[in-house]
Amino acid sequence: MKLIKTLTASSLLAITTLASAQVTWLPTDSNDLRSQALTENTRSLPASLHQEQAPVSLAWSANQASQRGLYAYRSNSSAPAPGPSASSQGYWVDVSGAELAQGVDLPLSAPGAVIRISALENGTELQLDPQTLVMTIDGRPVSASSGLQEFATGARMRSQGMPVPSDSLAFQLGRGSSAGLMRIQHAGLPSDQNLVIHVHEPNSEWVAELTLPRANLLSGEALAFDLQIGDARQSLQTRSVQAVLISPDASETWSLNQPRQGQLALNEAPMASRAAAGSGLYEARVYVEAEVNGITVRRDLSLALNIAPAIARFTGQVGLERSAGVVMDLGVETAAAGRYQVNAQLMGTNKEGQMQAIAVVQSAAVLDAGFGTIELAIDENLINSSGLSAPFEVHDLMLLDQGRMTLQEHRAKALRIAR
Repeated sequence: MKLIKTLTASSLLAITTLASAQVTWLPTDSNDLRSQALTENTRSLPASLHQEQAPVSLAWSANQASQRGLYAYRSNSSAPAPGPSASSQGYWVDVSGAELAQGVDLPLSAPGAVIRISALENGTELQLDPQTLVMTIDGRPVSASSGLQEFATGARMRSQGMPVPSDSLAFQLGRGSSAGLMRIQHAGLPSDQNLVIHVHEPNSEWVAELTLPRANLLSGEALAFDLQIGDARQSLQTRSVQAVLISPDASETWSLNQPRQGQLALNEAPMASRAAAGSGLYEARVYVEAEVNGITVRRDLSLALNIAPAIARFTGQVGLERSAGVVMDLGVETAAAGRYQVNAQLMGTNKEGQMQAIAVVQSAAVLDAGFGTIELAIDENLINSSGLSAPFEVHDLMLLDQGRMTLQEHRAKALRIAR
């Protein structure tokens, strides 16, 4: 993806020095969200859905913001919000009727696995018969004597609120079963019938986890996932990893590479074409295997994440007015016209020299592509009633594209106002 740098790091620094000497930008945190360059290709952007044209600026005390449940308010804004994560004690296998008739191998890492066979699509009128199943673990037959639990049909599971295809058959192996290689066969199904076998191991100590530092990302930035498989005592070396990133409409995929053990990466987050604003999330799918004491541990994971086109950012320019409260004009650069919103918390210093929240402020304005400003205004009465004083800080500073419903920039600690 081709990106352009409309502002270099040196030019941003120069703009910052134009701000009032009372205002300085605080160092960025590794989890802060900010684009290094705005995207050049705006033709694939969905149209902005905003309707309101007039600029607005609203502020609430910290107590009011907490009571109203404003999403911009966090009582401890200096602590980074946890990133998304997924964990797994199981996996799934896509098979055909012909393959299931020949036999499918399913590695098990613990007794008591729950296994479900389903048609890939509803309404096939598939006849999955428990009497036709032939199962072995390491060559030994699996039967009621080894603790095989009662079978459940798709209709029964759906009646209990489970969102499974009606053409399903599920069962659980008992505690009398064992870890090892299970082989499962079912004859008599159409050879071209598409099926999926889900294996869940609730008694297995081996859990796979996939995490990201934050949920929101921007096109063009590097992606780095943490991938671990292990128990409470140790992490296992992965034997094989397959991983892809899938676009919101599933029409595009990108391979994730493994630069080192325990990490998956993509050099540049892509920007898929979207037909409408807010039209879904990207999804990382990971298929991983490890081995411990001769037993194969297989796990599949799925993690949803948001990748927004990088079309807006703060320029670094700040105009400050302190004659009545705190009024700031924040410079914003945009690659596409739309209605943009700024959220922030104003923090003040208490008698012990610690930072406490004074107010939450939200402002919005329609901006053309290029350079503009959005005003943040906090009334003097809010500051005086808080009992807090300078120096002030601006935390949880966010820049959002209202009309396309994306987060464009976020800084946990953004500005310091000396007086």
